[in-house]
Amino acid sequence: MASLEQDIKRYENKIKACSTMTDLLVAMSSWQSFADTRGLSQEERASVEQAYIKAEENLITQVKPTLW
Repeated sequence: MASLEQDIKRYENKIKACSTMTDLLVAMSSWQSFADTRGLSQEERASVEQAYIKAEENLITQVKPTLW
């Protein structure tokens, strides 16, 4: 059985690998459900939440002005 640290790392990697905002939102929703179910502390949540912020920044900066 995977340890909590391995599970957290798996979610972090999943979020970093997202190539669309939809994928990112689905991954973050899954993470939040996991974290809430396990009652994770802010410290335990921090690495994944930082990965989310970074992934969101990367996706937002990839938006082409011609799409608007």
